[in-house]
Amino acid sequence: MNEGDSEDKKLKWRFDISTFRLIGRELITDRITALFELVKNCYDANATRVDVVFENVSYDNAVVDDTTKEVRVNPGSKVVIEDNGYGMSFEDIRDKWMVIGTASKRTSPFSPRPFGRRCVGEKGIGRFAVDKLGDKVNIVTKKEEDDRWLNVEIDWNSYFNEVSPDEREHIRLFTDIENKYDYLDRNEGSGVSGTKLIVSSVREFWSKDDISRFYKEANKIVSPYTLLNPPFKIYITAREYGWVEKPVEPDKIDFATEEAEITYRDGIQETLYFDKDKGCIAKKDGPLRIFGGISLKIFYFDENARRNYYRKYKDVNNRIDGIKIYRDGIIATPFAEAEANPDRKRDILGIDKRLWQDIFNRISTREIIGILDITKDGNPKIIDATNRQDFIDNREYRELKEFILEQLRAFEELKIYKRELKRASVSDELKTAKENVDTFAHSVNRVIETNPDLKKDLQPLVEQATKAGTSVKKAIEEQKKAEKEYIRKENMYLSIMSLQEYAIHIAHAVRTSLGKIQRKAEFFDKYYPDPEEEEYFKLYAKEIYQEMLVLNQVIDFMLSYSKSGLNFEDLNLNELVSGLFKSYETSLKAENIRSVVEIPDNLRINTNRQFFMDILQNMISNSVKPLKGVPDKTIKCSGYISENDLILSMSDNGIGIPLEKREWVFGVFNTTTAESGGAGIGLYVVKTRVESLKGKVEVVDSEFGKVGTTIKITLPFKK
Repeated sequence: MNEGDSEDKKLKWRFDISTFRLIGRELITDRITALFELVKNCYDANATRVDVVFENVSYDNAVVDDTTKEVRVNPGSKVVIEDNGYGMSFEDIRDKWMVIGTASKRTSPFSPRPFGRRCVGEKGIGRFAVDKLGDKVNIVTKKEEDDRWLNVEIDWNSYFNEVSPDEREHIRLFTDIENKYDYLDRNEGSGVSGTKLIVSSVREFWSKDDISRFYKEANKIVSPYTLLNPPFKIYITAREYGWVEKPVEPDKIDFATEEAEITYRDGIQETLYFDKDKGCIAKKDGPLRIFGGISLKIFYFDENARRNYYRKYKDVNNRIDGIKIYRDGIIATPFAEAEANPDRKRDILGIDKRLWQDIFNRISTREIIGILDITKDGNPKIIDATNRQDFIDNREYRELKEFILEQLRAFEELKIYKRELKRASVSDELKTAKENVDTFAHSVNRVIETNPDLKKDLQPLVEQATKAGTSVKKAIEEQKKAEKEYIRKENMYLSIMSLQEYAIHIAHAVRTSLGKIQRKAEFFDKYYPDPEEEEYFKLYAKEIYQEMLVLNQVIDFMLSYSKSGLNFEDLNLNELVSGLFKSYETSLKAENIRSVVEIPDNLRINTNRQFFMDILQNMISNSVKPLKGVPDKTIKCSGYISENDLILSMSDNGIGIPLEKREWVFGVFNTTTAESGGAGIGLYVVKTRVESLKGKVEVVDSEFGKVGTTIKITLPFKK
C-alpha cells in the first residue's frame, strides 16, 4: 500500500464470454449425454411427462452450401425438450438458470411438494448442455401462478465472437451479453406450467441410429426396481424416421441364466460368493465398506441365454451391457454406453479390463446386466465427475469398484463350475453309452451261443451293435481330441494375454531406463574427464550398470517367452524342483545357502514345462537376494495336493516383505531388494506365468515365523 492510502482496495473476479463453452460444448463430451442431462433436469422440475422432438435433423433434409459445396444440417433443424414440470419465473431464469454453478439444488436437494423428488443435478452446469446441441435456444416457460409464458432467446454465437486485433485489449465478459425476452399470449403455450427448450440451428446430423442410442439411454433413466409415484414418462418424436410420440420403456430382463441380489442393513453389507458344495451362488454378511451401503442385482447370461435374449430383442435397443449405477432411483451413468460402437464404450468399472488375465473364465459386460443402487445420503463420497463421464477418483470410489468385481467373481466361479459339469456330463454320457452298447452286444452273442439257430435272425442286431459301438468309440476319441484342442487354444490365449500386459509395462519401463541411461551418458559426453566431476562419474557409471542389468533381465525373459511352447506334459514335481536346485548348487554353496525340498516323490503334474521352470527359477532367485547377511541361510520348497489344487510354496529366512507391500511386490519393477541387485522383475514374471496357468500367487505368513518370506502358489490340479 502506498503512503497516503487509508482504505483497503477490493478486487473482483471476472470471466470471459467463452467460459460457457468450456463447461458446455467442450466439457460434456457427447451430445447424447448432453441431451440426457437436459431430460434429467425435467425430472428435477417435477415433470411427469417429457417430449423430445427432432425436426429436420436427418441427412435427407440436408442442404448444400452453394459456395463450398459442403453438406450441412438444415437451417430449420430443431431439437425440442418439453416438460410439464413446475416451470420457471423470470427471476428463476435470471438468478438461477443463467448463473453458472448455481447451488439451488445443493441447498434445496428435494423438489417442491407434492413430489419431493431427490434432485439428481447439483453442479449447475447441465443447462449449458444445450450449447452442445445447437447454436440457438428458446426457453418457453411458465409457473402455475404466472399469467403468461416467458420466452427467452439465447444465441450462443454472441457469446463466442472472434476478436479482431484492434479489439483484443477490450475483454468481453459473460455478463456483457444481453439476451432478448418477451411474454407470449396465453393461447401460445400449452398446459398450466412447464418448460420448453427449443434448440435450433442444430450442429450435427442425427441419424436413426443416433436417436436409437439416445432412446437406449433414456430407457434406463429410472431404475427398473424403483416405482416412482407419480411416474416420469419420456416420449420421442422423429417424424423423419417414423417415430411419433414413441414411449421410452424400461429394458426387459429375460432369459437370464442366473440372478442374485444383495443389499445392506444396520451396519451390515451382504456379499456374494460361490458355494462349491451346493454348486450355486450364495450370500453372506459382512461389515459396511467405506463407500457406504449399496444394493446390487446382477443377471448372468450364458451362451444359450444370450442367444435367446438377442433373438427376441434383435429389432430393439436392449443390450446385455454391464452394470448401471443409479442414485436415488435415477441413473448416474448414461455415458458408459453412449458410443455407437460397443467396442469403444467406456469401461469405467474396469470389468472388461480384467479379461486379459483369463479370457475364458472372466465375466465381461456382454454377459451381465447389473443394477447398482446408491443414495446421496448413504454414499456421499461417490460423486459425479463434472463432465458426466465418470465419478471422482477417490478412495471410496476405488473400493466400490473393487467390491463390484468381488461380486462378479462368484459368477465367474459358477461359470467355470457349470462348464466343467457339462464336460463331465458329456464324458459320462459317452462312457455310459459305450457300456450299454457293449452290454447289449455281449447279451446278443450269449443268446447266439446258447441258440445257434437264431444266429441268422440276430445277425443284423450284431452288426448294428458293432456300428453303434464304433460310432460311440469315435465320439469318445473326438471328444478327447476336442478337449485337448480347447486346452491348447486356451493356453495359447492365456499366454498371449499375459504377454500383452507384460509388454505394456515393459515398453514404458524400458523407455524410462533408456531415458536414464541417455541422460547420464550425455553427462559423460559433456564433462568427462573433468576431475571435479569424478564423484558423479562413479555414481552415474554404477547407475548405468544397474539399469543395464534390468534391461538384460527383460531381454532374457522375452527370449524365454519366444521359445515357450504351448504344449502341456506330465512332469514329476520333486524331480523338477530338485534338479533345478542342483543346477544352482555352485552359487548356493558360495553363499552358504541350504536348500530343502519337501515334495512327495510320486507327485506328477500336467503343465507347461517352460512356464513352470520360469516360475521356479524366479522364485529361487527372489529367495536368494534377501538372505545376504543372514545366518543359517535356508531356502525351502514344499508342495502338496489339497482337494483339486496343487499348493506350491517357496520360503526363505531372509529379511522378509512388509505386510503393506505383499501385493505391491508383484508389480513390474517393484522390489524390496534393490540394494542387493533386485530389479523388480522376478515376482512379476512369477505372477504372469502363474495367471497364464489359471492359478494365483500370494505372499503369506512366513513358514519361518517372524523372519523370512513364504510365497504360495495355487494351481488347478487334474487327477
